[in-house]
Amino acid sequence: MNLQYLNFIEGADTQLSPFTMADNKLEILDNCLVTYRLGAIVKRLGYTAESTTLQSGKSILGLYDYWATSSTQKMLAVVNNSAGTGLQLKYWDGAAWQSITTSTTWDTYENAKVEMETFLGYCFFVGYDSADGVFLPKASLTGTTFSTSTNVTSMPQGKYIVRYRDRLYVGNTYYSATAYPYRVYFSSVPSVGAITWTPATDFFDVDFARDITGMGSNWDRLLLFTKDSCYFYDQSNMKKMFDVGCSNHRTIKNNGAYLIWANGDGIWVSTGGRPENVAGRCMDFIKYATPNNFFSEVIDDEYHLYVGTVTVKGTEYINCDVIYNFATGTIRWHEYNDNFTIFAKFDVSGNKFLWGGTSTGLVMGFSKYTDETPVYSDNGSNIQAFFRTKPYDFGLTQDFKGITKMYAYADRAQGVQLKARVYARNSGSVMKPQHLGQLNNFITESSPDIDSGQLLQIEGVEISTNPYFSLYGFVLDVDQESKKR
Repeated sequence: MNLQYLNFIEGADTQLSPFTMADNKLEILDNCLVTYRLGAIVKRLGYTAESTTLQSGKSILGLYDYWATSSTQKMLAVVNNSAGTGLQLKYWDGAAWQSITTSTTWDTYENAKVEMETFLGYCFFVGYDSADGVFLPKASLTGTTFSTSTNVTSMPQGKYIVRYRDRLYVGNTYYSATAYPYRVYFSSVPSVGAITWTPATDFFDVDFARDITGMGSNWDRLLLFTKDSCYFYDQSNMKKMFDVGCSNHRTIKNNGAYLIWANGDGIWVSTGGRPENVAGRCMDFIKYATPNNFFSEVIDDEYHLYVGTVTVKGTEYINCDVIYNFATGTIRWHEYNDNFTIFAKFDVSGNKFLWGGTSTGLVMGFSKYTDETPVYSDNGSNIQAFFRTKPYDFGLTQDFKGITKMYAYADRAQGVQLKARVYARNSGSVMKPQHLGQLNNFITESSPDIDSGQLLQIEGVEISTNPYFSLYGFVLDVDQESKKR
């Protein structure tokens, strides 16, 4: 009998028992994907540092693609100074990171997470340092000119800033030496290319029980989140829409008509109605991580949710990014060589790229398969790709006698090491893995040793800076006539 496992389009699922998983699902899909060549297991690409370190040993605290005009673009980054006593603002000029003078405005505000928004050609800044409990001074930027007055006079300080329709909105605020965690202030409608702020009247309050934890905009609505609720605002009315909150403002992203965010209960997607939890296949990565520290970005119809270091089913995943693919509904995860502190989208001639700031003061640009010269390492370090199939249960049938041959098909073999994990019939424990060989050709033959009543999993691992592999799958010849010895 010939059994074919040549379609892994369903991606990974860590939540199901062996007997409820479909044959085209994987138990582990780490640093691999099934969405580049649909159904094939492909090693992910890497990333490289964009120029030199912004500040050695200091985390990137803000990262934002700022467009002053349709033709004037600057990727902005915020990082502590060398002494760790204040913040520095830098911009990418296409070859190196250049400094923007902020005078002494951001001195003593080290470690503040800085949020940015574009409006009228200006970039507006707010932020908060949770360690010291202080709000960042409000400011604006045009070109490389930093100001604490232009368009921000009387503007309240805040944790979050979002542009909605014809105004700017600042949430979870601080004004006149008083914190207003439930309050949102808004600007005037622009007049002659400028805005003003009237805090005495131009505000509204949300919930009065839980702090505002994030803001977003979609479907011509402003969305306001607390830890356990979401409110819609249309510049006239505000109402509570559903009891699903957000753990961190930096998880809130748009993907066309979809708004997506995360909390301790999952990854949530909405098109304006009741949100759907799409984290069912990776819930352990959410439950065993720290949701308050999550952040995300959407690139190429995929939601990247950085969960950090997390242990799932006894395996520790370091610097882990859980990825939801909208087109296929699949889940996978990547482990990076560097610890990231923020993601951002970077537009290059209309193509969107994922950039990320690290805890060591670097900004990384992630490669794509369409790049002229793809990157096959994590800034020079090996990428360890690993996948594991579901436990196949064909060994439970009475007429099963053994496997005479297994054929692995790979259009890009690249030296992947294959192993077989066999579950012992009496104890259910995993026996010592069997080496099945290295993939160096389009077809690789091997002979897994398995008896009736046992379960078989196939693993693949490849650790290198070599070009990516692409594995189509496996075909097994099953012996139903004579007992294998």
